[in-house]
Amino acid sequence: MANKRNVTGMAAALCANAVFGLTFVFTKQILNAGMSPYALLSWRMIIATVVLAGLAASGVFSIRLKGKKWLRLLPLGLAEPCLYFVCESFGIAYTTASESGTIIAFIPITVLLFSRLVFKERHTPAQTFGVVLSVVGIICVVLSGGFSASFSLSGYALLFGAVFTATFFNIGVRRLHNEFTSAEITFGTNIVGLVFFTLMTCGEGLIHGNMAALWLLPLHHTQVLINILLLALGSSIGAYMLLVYAIGAIGPTRGSSFAGIATLSSILFGLVMLGERMQNWQLAGAAMIIVGVWCANYFNSQCTMHNSQ
Repeated sequence: MANKRNVTGMAAALCANAVFGLTFVFTKQILNAGMSPYALLSWRMIIATVVLAGLAASGVFSIRLKGKKWLRLLPLGLAEPCLYFVCESFGIAYTTASESGTIIAFIPITVLLFSRLVFKERHTPAQTFGVVLSVVGIICVVLSGGFSASFSLSGYALLFGAVFTATFFNIGVRRLHNEFTSAEITFGTNIVGLVFFTLMTCGEGLIHGNMAALWLLPLHHTQVLINILLLALGSSIGAYMLLVYAIGAIGPTRGSSFAGIATLSSILFGLVMLGERMQNWQLAGAAMIIVGVWCANYFNSQCTMHNSQ
């Protein structure tokens, strides 16, 4: 059973990050159509929450509302999706693409460090090497297009805020996975995101006087609506449920080690669907990511976890 859970956990992490890699394309298309980032996220959370509630009501998922301390999911939901997406979005806006990609790439390393502090995880040298190598691979891919600096301290602070909120999410999921199912954690954090981003969208609409335009764009733009549905169903429900399951099954360190797969997914999408060419540094980075993920997950026999819940 333990080996089966290990395999399914790795498969879940792999699939989740492959989906995350595709979300960048759909998100960019929606934002290019003129939709507000807050409105996009609010639509995503609303659709995901309604669909999850419907699936639970029909018996596809088990979401128990009685006898559980649902407020324990509030900090988790505030960390991600709320603060993570805000910090990442504004951090990217204030810095260059190379800077933001490099800083966000450090999430697996911070998860590894905090896993040691919180859960007293012990990692083999090969596991640590694998996590670091995958991060180096991501950075190589990011920097393949060249490096430029913005020297924006506020931008750097926001991006590191995104790194630490993502780390908090990973650690928090590991703490709560015995108390809540993957569907329940996804449902609870989506509700927090729904309230947060709906309030942000309404605030933006009141300030700029464009409330109707913020909310009604998807209803007048079929491709935008389709992309939002894909993000809500594929990422906010499917990928996040898989990620939550993976963290519970194989731990936050190994779960986050698959982050580079999102980068590979984006590259492959560009190659197959957009006709892009892979550069030498991208190829080298992709190889590092694959070897790094393999090392982080294959050499895990000495890794133990003492949960301090």
